[in-house]
Amino acid sequence: MSADLVALVRRRPDVHAVADGLIALGEPLELRGGAPAAMRLHGPDGRLLVSVEDAVRVSVQGEIGRLLGAEFAERVKAPVWWVDVRAVADVPEAERVARRFADSLVHWLGGAVYPDGEHDGPALSWKAADAEAGGAGVPGEPGPAAEGAYQGGVAGR
Repeated sequence: MSADLVALVRRRPDVHAVADGLIALGEPLELRGGAPAAMRLHGPDGRLLVSVEDAVRVSVQGEIGRLLGAEFAERVKAPVWWVDVRAVADVPEAERVARRFADSLVHWLGGAVYPDGEHDGPALSWKAADAEAGGAGVPGEPGPAAEGAYQGGVAGR
């Protein structure tokens, strides 16, 4: 069985940039795939380690509680971007890479990782800080960041 993590982040994530950052910081990974298919991170031997689904915007707070539980929903408020991060089963390195990837998303974009990951510190990306100061794409406001927004729940759940 795979290890599933959910990163709920405040800004629309650029999952390829986060993967590139991990690689630049020394993770021996190869990036494959992407829209419309899941992005995949492979180890140096070519074996699949982690898949990352496209981000889905969740605008209804009740959906977070319904899918992840009320206690977790208190840690992060909608609207957020939901990113599924799945580590391949029976590969210990895969779970570590998935956790590092999900925690990195939250580190730079704010939010929380389910279960029991990094949570709701300030967004550290200069892009997120600019948007919070009133730039285009502020969470909760219509605009380009709302592209692909889903208002009722999370598809495939």
